[in-house]
Amino acid sequence: MSGPTGRPVGRFGAAPPARRRTAVAIASVLVASGLATLTLTTTASAASGCQVSYTTSTWSGGFTANVSITNLGSPLTGWTLGFTLPGTESVGQGWSATFSQSGQNVTATNVSYNGTLGTNANTGIGFNGTYTGSTYPGDPTSFTLDGTTCTGAVATASATPSPTPTGASTPTPTPTPTESSGPSTSPSPSTSPSPTPSSGSAAATLQNDVFWKDTSGNPIYSQGGGVLKVGGTYYWYGAKYNGAVTYYDNPAAGKNSDVSFNAITCYSSTDLVHWKFEGDVMTASDVGGGSWVGRIGVAHNPNTGKYVLVSQLGSGLMFATAGTPTGRFALAGTQSSIGNVSTGMSGDQSVFVDDDGQAYLAFSNKNGRANLYVARLRPSDFLQVEPASNIYNSSSGGREGNIMFKHAGTYYFCSSDLHGWNASHTYCITSSKVDSSYSAEFVMQGTDADFSHVTQTGLAIAVNGSAGSFVVFGGDRWSDFAGNGIGYNQWLPVTFNGTTPTFHSLSQWNLDAAAGTWSVGAGNNYVLNPSIEADRVSQSTMAGWTGSANVGNHLGGHTGRWSMQEYSSSGYTADIYQNISLPDGTYTLSAWIKSSGGQKSANLLARNFGGSELDRSISQPIGGWTQVSIPGITVTDGTIQVGVACDANAGNWVYADDFDLVKTG
Repeated sequence: MSGPTGRPVGRFGAAPPARRRTAVAIASVLVASGLATLTLTTTASAASGCQVSYTTSTWSGGFTANVSITNLGSPLTGWTLGFTLPGTESVGQGWSATFSQSGQNVTATNVSYNGTLGTNANTGIGFNGTYTGSTYPGDPTSFTLDGTTCTGAVATASATPSPTPTGASTPTPTPTPTESSGPSTSPSPSTSPSPTPSSGSAAATLQNDVFWKDTSGNPIYSQGGGVLKVGGTYYWYGAKYNGAVTYYDNPAAGKNSDVSFNAITCYSSTDLVHWKFEGDVMTASDVGGGSWVGRIGVAHNPNTGKYVLVSQLGSGLMFATAGTPTGRFALAGTQSSIGNVSTGMSGDQSVFVDDDGQAYLAFSNKNGRANLYVARLRPSDFLQVEPASNIYNSSSGGREGNIMFKHAGTYYFCSSDLHGWNASHTYCITSSKVDSSYSAEFVMQGTDADFSHVTQTGLAIAVNGSAGSFVVFGGDRWSDFAGNGIGYNQWLPVTFNGTTPTFHSLSQWNLDAAAGTWSVGAGNNYVLNPSIEADRVSQSTMAGWTGSANVGNHLGGHTGRWSMQEYSSSGYTADIYQNISLPDGTYTLSAWIKSSGGQKSANLLARNFGGSELDRSISQPIGGWTQVSIPGITVTDGTIQVGVACDANAGNWVYADDFDLVKTG
């Protein structure tokens, strides 16, 4: 994932001499007509020079814009950015700034945590927008910071005072911030701010639930792969499937089944957040055309000095070598069976490299996948998988997406349910030995409420730094083939209490790879399973939520496939909620709503947070997806309960999707 997202980066002014960044957060939400808008006002100093980078990711009728602002002049204690949107473009949901639009003129004013902007300091903001017509109208051509045009130079005269954001009327949000009509598959609570390091530290902000971009602003295509660290650089290898390109180009069209192989891609990074595209290290023509290629890993063989790539190829395995981590890799051999394996070959697999440099294949058997194995790659060259050790046999079903990692001397072998492309709990076994004496299976703590952040196990990265250590869980969200939301790669921190791992399901978090530390991002959405995508089939009880009768998931969501439903053919009451532990502070709750109207009462609500219950009525007819928000929720008890409740007549219904609970102060 990279700082820039979407279309090629457009910069207004030269690069600053030094670049520091601040963590981003979802700060304000434009709400449905008649509801309050949270607005934070500040006193701004005059800017004397600035640079702006504006990048977009577009689809039919909508776009996401990420804006990076660098102050080249004197320190600011408050700021306002101004720009003009072309054509029919309109601002929808925003983050890290308070947005106001009058005609095509837009102002974005800082929020509480990013108002101070020192000389050469940088901050990121963004928004989802819509447009009419068949063609994206384009990007803004000019920006001002506190009235000073951003040219990349420091003005010699005093800057014009900041324009005052218009406040005569509250902007009305578009029904869907990421799609012009119909069920959307680009989640509103999962906006795409640039992943930027926190100011004054080496931490970088990792944003989940979005399509990641490389450092050139192009989509990252890397699924079913692995990461190899060489010196201070991480190299990430994975498969690019043609169906992934199709889904990225138009997620509103839904999932597809095009698993045809395009290339094995390679990206490099020093911080595990900003990824440079190094190129396609193998393509379909290198492996003989249209066979299945996937579950890829790379290891460095100390005897030959070669980098060895191992992947499934059709019904067997292939091995390829290169002299450098970035290839290209040349096919060096294949293998049609593995000794001691019940069905002769691997199902899902990954490559694990131990501390001594020896590489292993961690896998389940083909067909059924109930038996788990670890097998050494031939030490002399890593071009053969030696006979395997059967480390565990699952009695509760097959296991796939097998990964392996090591922390503090303990080996962890983790897998997903046999759910095809869909999300799953994460199941683990542990041992002090790489290929024997594994424990009984257990579900990793933290993966139950939203099925591992709506992913299945994909890869693992041990992060060992100067101040700590943890593991990055690289979840594969096969949204191209499952239709379960936005983003292919969801990476989360895993911490340890002794040998017990805990998964932290976060939409945004800060990662310092050098220090080996992490923290929750300022823009994290604290609701688990907010888009109701964890359950792959119709359910009356949804993962992460507690409900009464007359609730369940509904096929047809604002994003992805599913939404939450309250309905009965006779008069009824319904209440569905989630209890959340979170830091004290001020929050905004929002959700996307449809409603039949006519209920005796129906509300989006926040309660049990240390203050009086807050709600917004949704008992009026709401025919199209509309975002409803409750700003200014002051949490003082470290907990909150959020949800939807109604007292309804026969046939009344409410659909809710894409819940968002973000700290604003």
